[in-house]
Amino acid sequence: MRALRSFLVVVLIVVAIVAGAGIAWMRANRGKTGVAAEVKPSFVAVTNAMGVTVLAARAAPGPHVVLFDTGLDPQGHPVDALLRALGATRDDVSDVFLTHAHFDHVAGVPLLPKAKVHLGAADVPLAEGKIAPDALLARFLGFAMSAQPVSVNAPIPSGAATFTVSPAAGNAAAKIVKAIPAPGHTPGSYVFLYDGVLVVGDIMVFKQGRLESPPGVFNPHPDENASSIRALKSALANETIDVVCTAHGGCTPSGLGPNLLNDLIGRLGG
Repeated sequence: MRALRSFLVVVLIVVAIVAGAGIAWMRANRGKTGVAAEVKPSFVAVTNAMGVTVLAARAAPGPHVVLFDTGLDPQGHPVDALLRALGATRDDVSDVFLTHAHFDHVAGVPLLPKAKVHLGAADVPLAEGKIAPDALLARFLGFAMSAQPVSVNAPIPSGAATFTVSPAAGNAAAKIVKAIPAPGHTPGSYVFLYDGVLVVGDIMVFKQGRLESPPGVFNPHPDENASSIRALKSALANETIDVVCTAHGGCTPSGLGPNLLNDLIGRLGG
């Protein structure tokens, strides 16, 4: 019995050391950012060292830049990399669209005080730190990374919505972002469609050339999440999609987004 207790103590010490080293690595690397890559003209993506992808698009000249998520770096290195690629500054960001309120998607929000911050209303308490994530690993990682509450000034009440992010000018039509609710990963998860790019956050991942459901440890409500993915078939039936961009795994190749999305929906019984 004494030998068993000694063994368990050793195991706990090893686990604590490994966990501590992992947390230290994450904190040290959350600001390390790759080179911004063009998804399509005036639309760029960047992935940090921890594999979190954020995106930005210039809707029109001047202060008409939109962000899709802001990453996990409170210093905003991924955000700044996107803005440099677009020839923009933080003051040019008019709108931030958050796919959901987990810490690795919202940390850069306080750096953009002039922007409208859009988030599903059901996730606002999560963003404000009033409730904890359902997924235990997400809860632990948020605590380990000292995630800070953020404020949302333009919550999306419920259901699908459309936002104009640049007005019509001359022969150019107004640019819009279509928001579609996709609860499951979190209660207020949304996907966003802009200029043929579908930004899906964490409701799916891009892995080995396929779109997949998220790993089980990050998928606390798999049936609801799968239902939201299947519902995209009708919600997007009349929309043009070129690329699907996930927060973990990056974006599908241009032109393959619809087929890969339909393949996932089919595997989920849609």
